[in-house]
This record gives sequence, structure tokens and C-alpha cells, in this order.
Amino acid sequence: MTSSPRTVSRNFLSHIRDVVKTKRTRDRERVFVLEGTKPILELLQSAPQHIVCLVVTPTFLERQPPEVAQQMVSSGCTVHSCPEHQLAQLSDVETSSGVLAIVHQPTWNQSAILAQPKIFGLYGDMLQDPTNMGTIIRTAAGLNVSALWLAPHSVDVFNPKVVRATAGALFQLPIFPHTSLEELQNLDCVIMAADAGTSEGCVPIRAIRSIPARTVLAIGSESRGLSEPVLDAATVRFTIPLKPGVESLNAAAATAIALFQLSGLPVEGGKA
Repeated sequence: MTSSPRTVSRNFLSHIRDVVKTKRTRDRERVFVLEGTKPILELLQSAPQHIVCLVVTPTFLERQPPEVAQQMVSSGCTVHSCPEHQLAQLSDVETSSGVLAIVHQPTWNQSAILAQPKIFGLYGDMLQDPTNMGTIIRTAAGLNVSALWLAPHSVDVFNPKVVRATAGALFQLPIFPHTSLEELQNLDCVIMAADAGTSEGCVPIRAIRSIPARTVLAIGSESRGLSEPVLDAATVRFTIPLKPGVESLNAAAATAIALFQLSGLPVEGGKA
């Protein structure tokens, strides 16, 4: 990076807009947009090689202490200057913080994860709500989940609303989208399914006293829950008991409760 940011071009602004709005562009270029001062500065400090470039407003730089500007300089990232009104048009938030980053999508080695003797994974069955997805990613990363596998037609994890809700956790949790039920079953893990509690053999989550060494917890969306094929493939079906009259929990809330409860259980000596 030079001592002063370069002025952003009209063509580059159009490109950033495509990255924000279009999954096809994000997939083709393997990038996404990260917004917010805190997650961007944290990424600059921990892994600047993931950042393609930064786009900042003049007032953003004026508001920052000298060490922040120095951090940008020492990172080696290209920095573009953009007027406030133009950045506001690109931003996915109501009030832009004055900075956004184009970031390389993280890549993960699934074979290395599956080679581990112990796995505590998560499977999302067609989760559609971006905020829920982001919260689930953040929760899973915080509770040391091995990886998140997502069924086809799930919301794009690099959707700006998902990215914002993860609060920077996208680089801490291995994620494998477009995972079919057949591929899930080939992971050599026991599937534990969060159920609404109406099916035969479904047990309260507190009745589970231990989990297999290789376990994947399957979670469905609020509107549909888990599909019947996923429920049929599960070795264990459990429910989170609720007060009468409360039909279901938000998918992110149910995931957080289930992950917290199950992650605290002892691991069985082998697979169930």
C-alpha cells in the first residue's frame, strides 16, 4: 500500500456492487465483502493475506488513530478511497462505518477433518434465513464445532447479511456447502437429529448422557424442520422440551442450545 489511498474507479465500484449483490460473482472469483471496522481490523491483524483490498472514505481515515492507518500500511493491502455517498450505495448496512473489504473466501480440507478420530459436526438442512445462518456459524465456531456441512439450496454463507451476523467467525469454522444426504451419510459419523418431538423414538435432549466420538448434529429450518430423509437417516432423534403453547424455537436458538448441551457430554469409547 502506498502512503495515500488510490481513488476508486467507476468500473471497480461496479465490480464491488456485483460482489455484494450476486452469488455468481462471489463464486466465480471466490471472494466476498466484509463490512464493519472491528472485523476488518481484526482480519488485518490476524490474516491480512485474506484481504484483496480495502475501500475507505476520507472521513473514516480521519477518525482513526494513527496506529490504525499504520496497520493498513504495514498489511500491504491495496486501499481505495471512495466518497461517502458512493460507499453508502455499496454498503449492505443502513449506516456504513466507512470501510469495507473484498476478502478471499476461506478454503478447508475436508479430508483432514474427517481423518480426525473425534468429530463434533453440524449439518444444516436447507437453512434459508441469512441472520440465522450467520448466528449459527458464530455459535458453532465458539463451541468448537469441527465443521458445518450444508444441504444444497441453503442460503449462501457469503451473502452480506450472513457475513455480518457471523461477526468474523467465517475464518474460524470449516464450512462445506452443497452436501447431499448421501454425502452426509458417507462422512462415517453418527447423525443426531433435532426433531419437533412428534415422531416415535424421539427423546428429550437431557436424556442423552453421552455422544459418539464421531457425531454430526442435524438442524432444520423453522418453517420446514428437518426433511424426512434426514430424520430417517438419524441414529438418534431428540427434542428440546418447550412450554405448552410454544410451537418451536428459532433455528439459531435451537442450534445454540443443542450444541451447548451435547458438547458438554462425555464421548463414548467408539461409534454408536
